[in-house]
Amino acid sequence: MSTTLALLLRELRAAFESPIAYVTIGLFVLVQGGLFFFLGFPVGRLPLPGLWEGGQASLLVLFTWLPLLLAFLVPALCMGSWAEERRAGTEELLLTYPIRTSQVVVAKFLATWILVVLLVAAAVLPIAWTVAGLGDLDWATVWVGLAGASLLSAGYVALAQLVSACTGEQLVAFLLGSLLLGLLWLLRMLVAVLPAGLAATLNYACPSTHFLESAARGVLDARDGVYFFTLVAFGLTLAGMAVESRRWS
Repeated sequence: MSTTLALLLRELRAAFESPIAYVTIGLFVLVQGGLFFFLGFPVGRLPLPGLWEGGQASLLVLFTWLPLLLAFLVPALCMGSWAEERRAGTEELLLTYPIRTSQVVVAKFLATWILVVLLVAAAVLPIAWTVAGLGDLDWATVWVGLAGASLLSAGYVALAQLVSACTGEQLVAFLLGSLLLGLLWLLRMLVAVLPAGLAATLNYACPSTHFLESAARGVLDARDGVYFFTLVAFGLTLAGMAVESRRWS
């Protein structure tokens, strides 16, 4: 336990000291606020107006954008997790220590996940307080949405960590991670034009489905928790296998 904690603290320090993280976070907050207040969500069969146009005390637009925004934010925060270690040659040193690969993988995952969860909360809550000052905001929906966003973030981080573990360059890790998560988001947009059986399968496979159809609307569903737990286990297991293969090569 002490080894895992020490690794977690190491990764947290690296995450919070990264200048890329602060630039990415700043852009995320600005873009998210602009989309929520002014643009709305003009995509799909049921477009949603922005706050000033729609005049509704709801964060549904904010949560609807979240899966796509996180598809770019999370890879930016994860791209150096393994790729930079390999480029700098510190991965070989790290793997010579008497620690299990799974401990390092979990520590890197938890560090980035904690950072993403804090970021999402820091971006959503000020907007929620602003909306609450303008109308009757349902705070239960906000807290459930944040809980669902934390699960969505966990799935995204696990997949982005897998991509980083399989690449040796940060830029490549970011591009491939964003492409993967962006395609998963896009699949949900395509289900309406696909055959029913294939559409249902792809819709279930999309992480955003398990957020937008429940937590984003204030509904907790245990099946979504099982889905995201499985997704995290899948991503981290494959990431561990990729790193372990280099440990003994």
